[in-house]
Amino acid sequence: MLLGFVNIVDSQNLAQKIEIKSIEINGNKHTNSQIILRELSFKVGDTIYNKEFHQDQSRKQLLNLYLFNEVKVDLDSQVAKVNVIERWYIWPSPKLDYADRNLNQWLLTKDPKRLIYGIDLEIYNFRGRNETVKLNFRGGYTKLMSLSYVIPYFNKKLSWGLTFNAMTSSNKEVWYKTDSNKVQFFKDNDRDLIRRKSVEIGFVHRKKIFNYHRIYTGFRQINVKDTVVSVDVNDRYLFGKVTTQNEWYSGYLYTSDKRDFKGYPLQGSLLKMTTEIGLFNTAEFSGQFKFSYAKYFKLNKRFFNANSITLRLMEFYSVPYNKITALGYDRDYIRGYELYVIDGLNFGLGKSEFKYCFFNKTLPFLKGVNNYNQIPLTLYLTSFVDYGVVVTSKSRMSSNTYPNKFQYGFGSGLNVVAYYDYVMRIEYSFNKFLNNRFYLSFVTAI
Repeated sequence: MLLGFVNIVDSQNLAQKIEIKSIEINGNKHTNSQIILRELSFKVGDTIYNKEFHQDQSRKQLLNLYLFNEVKVDLDSQVAKVNVIERWYIWPSPKLDYADRNLNQWLLTKDPKRLIYGIDLEIYNFRGRNETVKLNFRGGYTKLMSLSYVIPYFNKKLSWGLTFNAMTSSNKEVWYKTDSNKVQFFKDNDRDLIRRKSVEIGFVHRKKIFNYHRIYTGFRQINVKDTVVSVDVNDRYLFGKVTTQNEWYSGYLYTSDKRDFKGYPLQGSLLKMTTEIGLFNTAEFSGQFKFSYAKYFKLNKRFFNANSITLRLMEFYSVPYNKITALGYDRDYIRGYELYVIDGLNFGLGKSEFKYCFFNKTLPFLKGVNNYNQIPLTLYLTSFVDYGVVVTSKSRMSSNTYPNKFQYGFGSGLNVVAYYDYVMRIEYSFNKFLNNRFYLSFVTAI
């Protein structure tokens, strides 16, 4: 019986066996074919036995380049066919941003003086090689100029890449301390109080599809007016009560990215580990290690689950205020605490979310506009719980009551996803103290 079963399975596999003799790519008017071929799970000369897997995996990898609005991979014959619909790659666009840590914080005051406006010139898929060039100019609350250039591959094997960025900015207001778990601001006669400069170069090695190794080094400088580091404001804002802080740093980042869609993942996993060391003003050293892992599950056709954990360990000889940002900054926050910060060096953060997909269609969009006449749109109902703790010394707590205590938040919401990676989250959250309200965000939570 067992032998008969094995023969049946072998016959089924042989029936599905396809030898790839050539690959035909259509729709890539600008994109170099090598960039597309690099992401496929097969190559010319391969014999495949599960075409559905290779079609699905290759499509996801190509969509994760953020170069195409839609991708179709056809393996019904020995000639593999890849059809892509390219995005627009040059976007000179006006920008309107806010000075606060997130949109919800700014909406409390709606102060137009705290808006940041400007224009960006973003060139994606530069030279057809998936290179990215960005020029950013900002005015208003923050004066900023920056340049970044990403080259995903510069060698023949398409395994080594290069990143470069440089930035200079200034502000007339400084986040100078945390009081009652909220960031406080200092302003002095409408003059520039803080200037920042930075430059960084990195090398990325991607031998396989899912694993990335990045080595980087750079320089950051912060210069503040003497009033900022006075006893009356915060004499521990920078290292050693100085007005200029120079930081040389180097680090290593390992990433294993097996998510189906990077913009809004539903299946797969993401692992990141970062180690970084810094030298401040040629006298002070710092070190940090950060670990994060997220796992995504498809429970059935409409239900999904996502879980993540993030840990950070930092070590400073003496800690300046501008280096104790923990939870409440960037994407490290507990939902329900968007209006608060929890400062410290070491923290742990966990998140769990359930999603129900109740709408998934491709709709007419910009009629007559090439490559944008349709839009894939998906809607999800979500429920979630986030939790975490920040560990810090009692001398830094002052009137801040959230560090060194377990915090959690929970709620539900609506997620809107377009083109697989444009996300809007509308959520109603509660924190540990049952403070509750609506929050709006434009990135994935996990």
